[in-house]
Amino acid sequence: CADANTTFAKDITHARFYFMDKFVTIACGNSFGLYLYHISTEKADDVKRYQRVNRYKLAKQFQHSTAQSITAMSCVNSFNSYVVLVGGSDKSVEVFDMNAGRPVRLMKDVHCRPPYIIHQNEGSQYMAHTSEAYDLFLTSAVADDLKLWDLRTDRCVRRYHGHMQRAHQLGVAFSPCSRFIAAASEDRSVYIYDIRQTAHLHRLSGHSDVVSDVAFNPKHPQLCSSTLDGKLTIFNDKPS
Repeated sequence: CADANTTFAKDITHARFYFMDKFVTIACGNSFGLYLYHISTEKADDVKRYQRVNRYKLAKQFQHSTAQSITAMSCVNSFNSYVVLVGGSDKSVEVFDMNAGRPVRLMKDVHCRPPYIIHQNEGSQYMAHTSEAYDLFLTSAVADDLKLWDLRTDRCVRRYHGHMQRAHQLGVAFSPCSRFIAAASEDRSVYIYDIRQTAHLHRLSGHSDVVSDVAFNPKHPQLCSSTLDGKLTIFNDKPS
């Protein structure tokens, strides 16, 4: 790394690729930075491997307006988006416009506890979506419902309940068609919600431990879940 970069004063809590891999966003304390980077893909010999060929540079630093620390962060990488969402320890979500280079909105008391996850709807390159679909994002906090928000109104438009999240920080995901939501649960299950309904449609059980995260296949009708004991399970629409 370049000598001009200062060390981070606190632990790095979140890191994301952003703007189709042009930047890496890194959250530390109550601020986050946009970093330009270069990673060498050349095969290094015994001499070059000791040389500093990889480098990064801070492009812009931002600070949460009201929170003491950042608890969640989301930015889209699959297409060019100027929106970065940041959750704070004061239970808020702040919207940053990277084109304007400043925060543009502060949403207070989004949960009863600080949000630990913010998940924007990125859709899929294999499906067409209306522009309104990309204004939707999910937030979640321990001991609270999963919430769906609309950036155009700053309002919670739907709450999803049924899955269990009393102690662990669990993952959520939009389906590629943007019609469904998958939520990991502490009762060793995955819950599938219709985006328009609060109650779950399906409960995928049979896991060996707490389900920690979920992810949809962007092209095929498949869902992958992970559990705390290190196992992966793949669900599809065809019987095995």
